[in-house]
Amino acid sequence: MLYNICISLFFLMTIIHVCSKSAVGDMMADSPVTFPETGALPSKYPPDQPSKRSEAPEEGYYLFSTPERSLKQIAAIQSEMPEGKFTPPPSDWDHLQRTKSILTQGGTLRMLALGDSIVNDTMRSGWVARLSEAYPKADIQATVYVRGGGGCQHYKEENRIQKNVIPLKPDLIFIGGISQKDIDSIREVIHQLRADLPEVEILLATGTFGTSDPRVPEELAKAGHSGTGEYGKKLKKLAKEEKCAYLDMTTPWAECIRSSNQHPHVFYRDRVHANVYGEQILSKILMGFWKDAE
Repeated sequence: MLYNICISLFFLMTIIHVCSKSAVGDMMADSPVTFPETGALPSKYPPDQPSKRSEAPEEGYYLFSTPERSLKQIAAIQSEMPEGKFTPPPSDWDHLQRTKSILTQGGTLRMLALGDSIVNDTMRSGWVARLSEAYPKADIQATVYVRGGGGCQHYKEENRIQKNVIPLKPDLIFIGGISQKDIDSIREVIHQLRADLPEVEILLATGTFGTSDPRVPEELAKAGHSGTGEYGKKLKKLAKEEKCAYLDMTTPWAECIRSSNQHPHVFYRDRVHANVYGEQILSKILMGFWKDAE
């Protein structure tokens, strides 16, 4: 069910969102992949652990559990995907002390990911299963709250944080994707979260995938979600001001694709979104960020 959502509604809404931004280069010019006119290429590895919880709190918004993939399936995908290398992003534990304590000493860690279809892909990679493997003392319970083309400009409205996030009492919130319209909306969501959950820890991440060519640094820096351009600078500044952790996912993602010596579309299922190989790049980046909590 969730996979079908990704290749239909998320595809259409994110395409509209991305194409409304300033023009970027065309990776289709030398693409070795032929994408369907609508929808996406079928997945070689549909998730083997369907979400235990799946609901739509309102039209176009989806709330479900993750990791969706088993460690066995993750290992199978990673064993056959093109190899790429990247510099692991620096861990940012200063504002994740409670999370660090639970990971290393034990307890329940309630995590919630907030954003768009790229966040959906990130969480469907199964990286939470790998995090549980790395920190076996912790009981990690992860939930995803997304909409196609969704950013904090949507979540701050209609009392959505209070109705759909606060009741879950998350300890850690991951906010990311390529659809964040403005920094002020992210700040407003942070304030709404902390009004009811003063101890919640928040990780702000820059975007990956979309239509900007990761082989062209100048083009990638112009993308409205990129950690290598103005958005990354503003998001990092916001993280410092609001005492949140910060993760630039853009830089290691681009490094990994470039070092693979493959066309970026080898990692895409359509012109915007990751396929199972692309998802695992995101998984590896996140695991690099969460290293060394001990």
